[in-house]
Amino acid sequence: MRIKKKVILGVSMIIAFVLSGQFILYILTPKPEPPLGSIDSRICQIMTDYKIPSLAAGIIVNDSIIWAKNFGEQNESDTVFMIGSITKTFTAVAVLQLVERNLIKLDDDINDYIPFNVRNPEFPMRNITVRMLLTHYSGIAPNLIWSLEYYLHKDMILWINDNLGWDITIWDSRPSLEEFLNGSFTPGGEFYDSYNYYIEPAIEFLYSNAGFQLLGYLVEQVVNQSLEEYIEENIFDPLNMTNTGYYFEEFIDKHATPYEWKNQTTIALPLYNINVTGAGSIKSSLPDMMKYLMAMMHQGEYNGIKILNTESVDLMHSRQVYTTGTSVEGFDYGGYGLGWFLYRGGFKGHGGATPGYSSHLYFKKTEDVPFGVILMFNRGTALLRDDILINEIIPILNSIILEEAEKLYNTYS
Repeated sequence: MRIKKKVILGVSMIIAFVLSGQFILYILTPKPEPPLGSIDSRICQIMTDYKIPSLAAGIIVNDSIIWAKNFGEQNESDTVFMIGSITKTFTAVAVLQLVERNLIKLDDDINDYIPFNVRNPEFPMRNITVRMLLTHYSGIAPNLIWSLEYYLHKDMILWINDNLGWDITIWDSRPSLEEFLNGSFTPGGEFYDSYNYYIEPAIEFLYSNAGFQLLGYLVEQVVNQSLEEYIEENIFDPLNMTNTGYYFEEFIDKHATPYEWKNQTTIALPLYNINVTGAGSIKSSLPDMMKYLMAMMHQGEYNGIKILNTESVDLMHSRQVYTTGTSVEGFDYGGYGLGWFLYRGGFKGHGGATPGYSSHLYFKKTEDVPFGVILMFNRGTALLRDDILINEIIPILNSIILEEAEKLYNTYS
């Protein structure tokens, strides 16, 4: 493996934006009014006006799917999209399942569970706990210094270098997750940089993909199997999520093509996998994500199958830390639970973004009857910043779907 020192700031900031799902909404120009008409016609108009190739959206009221539809070039119901940082909610479920089995304690030092030490050298007496990773309070950087080379596979790096003019290093061989994390967090390690320990632990909210990658690795150490295998066996399979996984090769005939915006047009990216399993790798379809959302809306249970106890779900969706700002969906942040954002007005959810994809999941309980929304589409802003997508498309689409969800809630509840 060839390792050379590099200037990473610009790239690392892009990747932080890629997977965070924690976008801050900057309105650069007055937001256009959403079109009038039915929800279907309004979404179709937005897709036409803003060149969104394919989109999937659904609304749940209580335990029923009230409206769900796929639009555009790839409009089959089983079309698979990348869900980005919504993946973190699955990792949080996995951790809480292990807490229920008394295999993990939330306030234990993570070094109790992994074979190398993760400890900020400037604060050697300060533990980093499981809860800190789940709440983005660990002080670990948004992404590790060599994360771009590790996250992206060779074919995707070649495409980016050739088509976007970047100069990402291609390693001769990819280290294992353990080798990469050990080398990144251990002073003097092959991938170490003091940047990786960004701030003092337990001081402030700092959204960290690296922290959730470490959390996924911790799960692997506890259960002695890969995170992908564990989540498939304990979340995907029980919920009958048959079009959900980590690798595009599983869904080659169903996978939505990723697009980004360049020179006033959409450009297609190759299908790809992203090597950040704990934080942003999952791919899923609308029907599968609605099963998952219904489980989260109903105390961990869907179709008679319970993947978490009620107490665990309540804990996951309760405020652990405070956050500020406004999400790209237009919600004001009210805090962060365990792997879930808490929005003012009673909504709970998460967003996600990877190259060529945008995704949103949120729900609200009113008088113990919940309603929820899922939105996924294949225009992204992870490689090429797309202010129109951030400031117009996503807020408008979410306002259209949320307005319909609230109307349907009032009709069916």
